[in-house]
Amino acid sequence: MAEFLLLCPALIAVITAFVLMIKFRKTNKPEKISLVFAVIALVFGISFICFSLFPFEYTGEKGLDYIGQAMAWAMIMNAIQISLFVAYLSFAIAGTVYAFKAFKDKDKRKKGILALVVAWVCGVLIGSIITVNAISDMNNKKNISVDVKDVAVTNDSEGKAAVVFTLELHNGSKRSITYLSSVYEEVTQYDLEIYHTPVTDLLDESDEDIKKVEPGESITIRRSYRLNDADGPVRIVCRSYDGKVIYVDSEFRPADS
Repeated sequence: MAEFLLLCPALIAVITAFVLMIKFRKTNKPEKISLVFAVIALVFGISFICFSLFPFEYTGEKGLDYIGQAMAWAMIMNAIQISLFVAYLSFAIAGTVYAFKAFKDKDKRKKGILALVVAWVCGVLIGSIITVNAISDMNNKKNISVDVKDVAVTNDSEGKAAVVFTLELHNGSKRSITYLSSVYEEVTQYDLEIYHTPVTDLLDESDEDIKKVEPGESITIRRSYRLNDADGPVRIVCRSYDGKVIYVDSEFRPADS
């Protein structure tokens, strides 16, 4: 529900552009309408480009208790970026439709061409930015590594069998990262997911998974999970959130640890 509400501005932009296209469908001055739509598209396009190049990063309180706020901030910023792009695309398309209508009249053709240029000049830049960002993001993900340094069996705070993974994250990328924001981790037994459990020995440790790791640095993280079967094999998979890069996919048998 929250995601739908955040994307309402994008939906409003599409509806607005569509309604205006219907309203002016019988105009005898399509070249002027196309220019108006093109200028609106240009404004949204420039806004999207500025937002992409100079994002508003979350700088609130640090620590585990503020992860929810950081995630909410990220969702809002992502929704704004999507809304700006959708608004740009909607009005650029609307401007294009009326530009083609202007082409039918030789006296209006030049303004139609101008409208197309104004409408889509940002499109070329946006396409380039999206492509460069996608390539850069993939390169950064590929230059991150996660190694399992140790697997130990212990008891959690309730006396139940648990497994503790000691992981080392190395940041070989060109940007600062955190383990929590860069690595999705899943631990299973017999293909059933097992879940985090507090272990007394780890309670005093700081929140290493949300500490910023600079390029070239490494950090050690320990993660504890309650076992369904104290002797059964445990599989850990660490990957990027989009699933395109697998950092760890290994199976361990606690009885051998």
